[in-house]
Amino acid sequence: MKQKHIPTVGEKLYTYTPCNSYYVAICHDPWTVESVNEKCTEIVVRAAQLIFTGPRYYDTLPDAIIDDPHGKKMKMRWSEKKHRWQESPCGSYPRVAVFGCGYDYMPYLD
Repeated sequence: MKQKHIPTVGEKLYTYTPCNSYYVAICHDPWTVESVNEKCTEIVVRAAQLIFTGPRYYDTLPDAIIDDPHGKKMKMRWSEKKHRWQESPCGSYPRVAVFGCGYDYMPYLD
């Protein structure tokens, strides 16, 4: 069984959406942990900012990724069933957090 990771405020992570589409599943978006509740069952993350110094096309990777204090927010909860941090509330395909790798970004390439 996977051990529960307890995030810390300011920690970098990325999210992906596990689903049947390869091109959707490999997309990564960078986030920063903004808050963790007392019981460590719910976190709020904010989107990091992508920095592009040249033209941006559909497959362009950022030159830098930085924390954005005004980035959009997302609530995530620990899923006891799947043993992972996932978007909440969510539909059938919630975004899932990956910790320990820092920021990562991969655009949709289909």
